[in-house]
Order: sequence, then structure tokens, then C-alpha cells
Amino acid sequence: MRNVISRLSLLAAALMIMAVPVLAEDGSTRSMMSDGRVPDKNECLLVAMNCSNQVDSIQERIDRIKKEINRGESVYTKDELRTLGDRLEDANRTLEEIVVGGGT
Repeated sequence: MRNVISRLSLLAAALMIMAVPVLAEDGSTRSMMSDGRVPDKNECLLVAMNCSNQVDSIQERIDRIKKEINRGESVYTKDELRTLGDRLEDANRTLEEIVVGGGT
């Protein structure tokens, strides 16, 4: 029994070691790291990730979103551009509410 358990442990360890390169190649972290070909996406604007100490005024946020949208499909997918467009509309709406005073 002890022999079977040790062999299963070795097999499990070998499988884990072999799985690491496969998991590294799946591309799930590709957007977080620059591979030299495609500029990095601004994940803070897309999905509120990697936003360490980024505090913008509403106008600065609008400018950043416009800048990212102008980078186009060479950096972002159509869905991501649509998400950025939605965020831009939301930021513009917020700015308008502040300037107008919320309609009161």
C-alpha cells in the first residue's frame, strides 16, 4: 500500500510539473503583460483592474477613455471598444449632471 501511495504521489507531482507550461501558454495573462507587439490595454478603464492609486477627475477620465478608444482595434476588441464607449457615455452623463446641477 505504501508503494502505491508513493507512486501516485510521484505521478501527481510529475503531472503538475508538466501542466505548468501548458497553463502558461493559454494566453490568459497576455493582456496584463506586454509581448512587444501590441501596446498594453488600460485594464483600469475596462474592468477596474490594476487601478493602484489612479484617481482622476471626471474630465481626466473622459480624456483617458477617448485616448484609449482612439487606439482602436489594433489594441482592443470590438467588445472592449463598446465597453469603453459605454464608460465614456456614463462619464459624460456624470459630468453633465455635475455641471447642470442634477436638474434641480
